[in-house]
Amino acid sequence: MANGITRRAFHKRMAGLAAMIALDSLARAPGKAEAAIGDPARLMLDRLTHGATPESLDQFRRLGLEAWLDEQLSLPADEPETEARIRGTKLLIEYDAGQTDDGRRWKALSEYRPMGVMFEDPADLLHLLDFEEPIAFEERERPAQEVIAASLIRAVHARAQLREVITAFWHEHFSVNALKNELTAVFFPSHDQALRRHALGNFRTLLGAVARSPAMLAYLNNDESRASPANENYARELMELHTLGAENYLDDRYRRWQDVPGTREGLAEGYIEQDVYEVARAFTGWTIGDGREIDDGQHTPRTGRFAYAESWHDPYQKRVLGRELPANSAPMQDGETVLDLLAFHPGTARFISRKMLRRLGIENPSPAYLKQVAETFMANARAEDQIARVVRAIVLHPEFTATPRAKLRRPFEFVAALYRATGAETAPRNDNIYTEMARAGWTQHQVRPPTGHSDASRHWANTNVLSAMTRLALEAHDPWMEATAPILRRLPPGASRISDFTRHWQARFMQPDASAGRAVLDFFELDETAEIDFDQDAIEWLNQSLVAANALTPEFMFR
Repeated sequence: MANGITRRAFHKRMAGLAAMIALDSLARAPGKAEAAIGDPARLMLDRLTHGATPESLDQFRRLGLEAWLDEQLSLPADEPETEARIRGTKLLIEYDAGQTDDGRRWKALSEYRPMGVMFEDPADLLHLLDFEEPIAFEERERPAQEVIAASLIRAVHARAQLREVITAFWHEHFSVNALKNELTAVFFPSHDQALRRHALGNFRTLLGAVARSPAMLAYLNNDESRASPANENYARELMELHTLGAENYLDDRYRRWQDVPGTREGLAEGYIEQDVYEVARAFTGWTIGDGREIDDGQHTPRTGRFAYAESWHDPYQKRVLGRELPANSAPMQDGETVLDLLAFHPGTARFISRKMLRRLGIENPSPAYLKQVAETFMANARAEDQIARVVRAIVLHPEFTATPRAKLRRPFEFVAALYRATGAETAPRNDNIYTEMARAGWTQHQVRPPTGHSDASRHWANTNVLSAMTRLALEAHDPWMEATAPILRRLPPGASRISDFTRHWQARFMQPDASAGRAVLDFFELDETAEIDFDQDAIEWLNQSLVAANALTPEFMFR
């Protein structure tokens, strides 16, 4: 390699420089507001997409904010081009030989298989839940693994970037550990499709779809809930995580439902433990159509979708948030009434609005800003495009662009933005890139508690996470990751001198100055005016080092 630096030494020394750049970024980025805001158009795209690119920035400026929002909000949930890209990706599946308890065997396997199971009808996946069949666990979890792999493809390449950002928000809000067991794995594609379909639609409709999601039913054990006693897992998370939020849990102040403010007016301001149990009773009998036995000789239909077992339901009178649910209501009416009460509650509007603001980069909105967004949520509670209108209210408020760039990208968002910046063709062929994200604390669709990942920057702003993200910045394009085409082994377009490398990556990352590239050249004592005399390995490592240096700056790490 040029200047006597070996490939190994180049990489080792660059890791140290990258770590220093990252720590410096963390120390200074949330500081001066003027510097942190930078280009308002780019700030918009960094918050509303999985990462601004020179191409998307040109389009945004050409259309203007209103027209760009109109286009993004009108794009469909399922794009043929993105689906074709997913189907064209071959994902590794590998397992050892094994056998069932009665001795029936399956052979060892190691192959790159095209993705497509995630698009099958849920009824056609029920055979994966037959434990009398000789099927390896890796085959049973394949539907979820494909959704996990497809997440990055969609984040990087989908035209409907805003829908992808909001879909990712709902995945965290209605979090399901896709690999908790075979049930959640097999039904996870339909859970993903429900969130994707309703991401920008009506919250009450979305809430109902999630309540019927077989993956959610299995994850929070409501698929087995029946009268005497009802399982409280789903009821508790429905109120604490999906609608009212812990901020409206009032059990520390009130022990009797009659004492909760608002009850006498017909709707309690918050909920207590009595409400949790009553809600659990309301959802007894909501289960899965996977052929399971309900009573002697009676089974749910084998649809792979939601099913209602009326004989499991608690039919007696209930009281939720001070509202009486009469005895012997129509099938599923108790649950539907609860969903109405929660979806249309002012506490839910405030809770969801605050979370959406945080996700879109506003961690500390002013009370007036939050109030306006929550009022938009309530005023459009029955509108088909309620969520899209809430997004508009967030984006078009002057505080949106006036808020400094201070929200740290989480590991998945960092990788997606990195691939978008470099222009990489992204198609993970194994789980290596996700394993590296896990080092940084991110487990895509596999968070064990139902809270999802933290969305507070302070949770991710520590040296352990930054160390892992530095590694991601350096190695995300490595061939062993099998996540992208080997673009870093090529010279930048038209490059003949070392300065062409720095200019190329400065432009791709839209950096305001060349300081990141200059730091790399200074560190390795490279003359930017010199002609390129590197071999292919050296070209790769210089590209890789410049990519990492630009990716670990405040302008890129923060939104």
